[in-house]
Amino acid sequence: MAKLWTGFLFSCLLLGFFGNEGLSADRTEGAPGRATPCLIPPAQVRLRGEIETRYLAATRNVLARSDRYSLDSFVANASGRPGALWWDWPGDQIGRWFSVLHVAGGYGWPDAAALREAALEAILPHQTKEGNFGPPGSAERNDSRIPSGNAFALRGMMDAYADTHDPRYLESARKLARYFQAIAPQWETREGGRLHEFYGHCIDGLVALYEQGGDREALDLAERLAPGFGPSSHTHHALSLCRGLIDLARVTGKGEYLEKADAYLSWCRDHQTVSGGLPEMMPYSEQDEGCGLADWIVVNLMMYEATGRDCYLDEAEHTLVNHFFMNQFSTGGFGHRSFSQEIVGGKHWQGWEGKFGSENPGCCSFWGSWALGQVGRYIVTQSGETVSVNLYPSAEITLPERGVKLEISGDFPRMSKAQIRVECTKPQSFTLALRIPPWSRSMKVTCNGVPVAMPEKGNRVLLKREWKGISTIYVDFAIELRLVSWPARNPKGVAVFDGPLCLGLSSDSADLALPWTVAVDAAGRPVVDAQGRPQVVDPSGNKKLIEPINSKWQDPDVKNPARWRILFRTLKSR
Repeated sequence: MAKLWTGFLFSCLLLGFFGNEGLSADRTEGAPGRATPCLIPPAQVRLRGEIETRYLAATRNVLARSDRYSLDSFVANASGRPGALWWDWPGDQIGRWFSVLHVAGGYGWPDAAALREAALEAILPHQTKEGNFGPPGSAERNDSRIPSGNAFALRGMMDAYADTHDPRYLESARKLARYFQAIAPQWETREGGRLHEFYGHCIDGLVALYEQGGDREALDLAERLAPGFGPSSHTHHALSLCRGLIDLARVTGKGEYLEKADAYLSWCRDHQTVSGGLPEMMPYSEQDEGCGLADWIVVNLMMYEATGRDCYLDEAEHTLVNHFFMNQFSTGGFGHRSFSQEIVGGKHWQGWEGKFGSENPGCCSFWGSWALGQVGRYIVTQSGETVSVNLYPSAEITLPERGVKLEISGDFPRMSKAQIRVECTKPQSFTLALRIPPWSRSMKVTCNGVPVAMPEKGNRVLLKREWKGISTIYVDFAIELRLVSWPARNPKGVAVFDGPLCLGLSSDSADLALPWTVAVDAAGRPVVDAQGRPQVVDPSGNKKLIEPINSKWQDPDVKNPARWRILFRTLKSR
């Protein structure tokens, strides 16, 4: 087994991840009734540039760390005894491991199958006769950590079954479903008559069991539980539950499940930071959580898939390139950062005697890798005769059924420009739909050197044409420095954005406790220095540059990460 882990790390280090015919353009807003997007399998996506760097760092930090995630740790987690990170959440590490492997394996990650098989053989003997993981006789225990960990185990088993079709995963998942059925009365009205989110996020695993295994009882239990979901405090678990609601809506065709998920997203938005961050506990918390940020991004992407509405892409992208990227550490992992409306980042929770600093390798680092991998599936989607470019990180996407390859390159996450190369093996007609992000006043688009006229409304540029050979599209985003008052209902200050990026003042260079001010001109635009850089000033007149809050993620000091002031006062310049 030691050779397997060593070979895996070495292979990771070597692996690279991932004519003037009549042009016309239009812009459109996704809406119910419009054909919903079809996702691209990870095997057809190769990530490049910044998104590749971050995904590789995050995934190596999990799958190549046998010192943290050994077979002994899986056994400890399965049996609910010391020896694993978060061993007292039995099944949690197991489930997340399988789910991370599901995504990584989809991208062609080496040794994924061998790592999964070794973990399964180690843990299966420790599944109890009641069907759950944890100490024998723990099924009825009044401890919300036990159903929560086992809910991740259920979904992980189904992710592994989707990859392997090995009946051992399916049988383990069926035992877990019977466990959730048996304990349902204990948890379905636990939170003031509402479904407890620590139990209720088993819904996505139950739906997967129905879809892949045909287990009608699992779907019946999911439908029994879903109506009980309401505002729930733990952001990560509630958003994980929302993933199940979206899956349930897709399978049953019942819109009320989407409405419940959307209502929770709306409540979250009311308590976000301007950088897209979320408190670990709703509605207020002293820290964020990498797991909750990961789920926020993925749930919004899933809502886009379910509805075709670009507003969900906007939400996912905003958090991704700002608060989520800030939350990543030089290790590649994710964790907890101090949280307030005015100042984010820094250190807060540092468990395990500070061994990992503010990184939480027990759950957040798993879920950060998982979410970054999920993003790749949404960069480009298809719907009928439309190919949609939704996000602009560098990537290569192949559509073998069309004989088409798209190569996207640019300066993501700055996103001042992008190039899209479309290669067709045979002439064909389809529409290429380019999303216009809300942070861009407009877009200048050319195709093979021919300008594409911008329409007057909507948020998509549609290029309808017959494609053949190689076509090159250049996109220039019309971005500028802008101020955003926040919170919107009762502003505590203004944030400065450069296109999509939230700018902040780093604690590495200034005392953030001072009342820093951003100078604005008569038109209300930020004043810049001779090099065009935005600045803020303290009461003594000292000026400091502000920069994207995602810029220091490779700082090696995980125990003392930078804090960022993201809200400022304004002062009109003379």
